[in-house]
Amino acid sequence: MTQIRKAVPGDLEAINSFDIFSGDRSLDIERGECFVAVEEEQVAGFVVFNHSFYLRPFIQFLCVATEFRRRSLADKLLEYVEGICDGDRLFTSTESDNLPMLKLFDRRGYRVSGIIENIQERAEVVFCKDVER
Repeated sequence: MTQIRKAVPGDLEAINSFDIFSGDRSLDIERGECFVAVEEEQVAGFVVFNHSFYLRPFIQFLCVATEFRRRSLADKLLEYVEGICDGDRLFTSTESDNLPMLKLFDRRGYRVSGIIENIQERAEVVFCKDVER
């Protein structure tokens, strides 16, 4: 069974072993913005949720370790954040060629809010979901 909880400093080594994003997750953990999915007593995925996108609720990073993919962990992490979201809309983004994430966002009812070009090699697609309160 998957447990989702706020990340603690002791989770950092496990997170770093599969984190594909640049930056330092220790700062996200310190600020209380990082949450982990624990499966089989291992940190199997993480999500960073904050208000860094125009001060709006925003999923900044979501990553699942390769060996734990295709077990609905990304879906569970999104569901968790949607449940703790403190606004009426939740934003996130992904690269335009990240088909697994594009499909996941579509399945969970996220809609495209816009496309940002020239930030990185591929266009970044911004999504929004109305969060029921």
